[in-house]
Amino acid sequence: MDATKRERSLTRIAAAAAAGETERLDRELRAAVAEGLSGTDLREAILQVFLFAGFPRAITAFERLELAHAEGAGATEEDPADVEERGAELFSLIYGEHTDRVLAKLERLHPDFRRMIVRDAYGRVLARPFLPVVERELMAVAMLAALEVPKPLGAHIRGAKTVGATTDQILAALDAAEGIAAPESLERARQVAG
Repeated sequence: MDATKRERSLTRIAAAAAAGETERLDRELRAAVAEGLSGTDLREAILQVFLFAGFPRAITAFERLELAHAEGAGATEEDPADVEERGAELFSLIYGEHTDRVLAKLERLHPDFRRMIVRDAYGRVLARPFLPVVERELMAVAMLAALEVPKPLGAHIRGAKTVGATTDQILAALDAAEGIAAPESLERARQVAG
């Protein structure tokens, strides 16, 4: 499967899973399996769903993936010793000059929240080596668009650009939320992307 088709498939799956659109998710998973997207890649994409939509949506998506008969096991990784360091590196890459401000805000919200975001969300999930960071950011854009969460969506649109996604790739990720997100929410997101 070529890179563009792969990205579009993963973003559509992520958006449907995050929104709890199981019929759409089933269609997208069957199409991805038929197109030859590996079970490992699909499981890795669904693993990311819990960061944006919670464990219940991720569990449902994993169950739907089993029904789609995807071949291949999920990618496993020993708990890396450098998880906090690699999380901080990715966080800094994505937020750039805004890193310190965003981290300070997360710490103000709850004393442990900053550490959880950097170590767990970025270090243990988003910095995993099994999918390129650009694909992970595009999936984040699709999920946040589907969930209609404008501030984090804007941050991840900018983050996707920072890690190398083109405007066309970001717009395609937003297209993954068509029929899920309100049209006006998608239009605002497209303006941020453009």
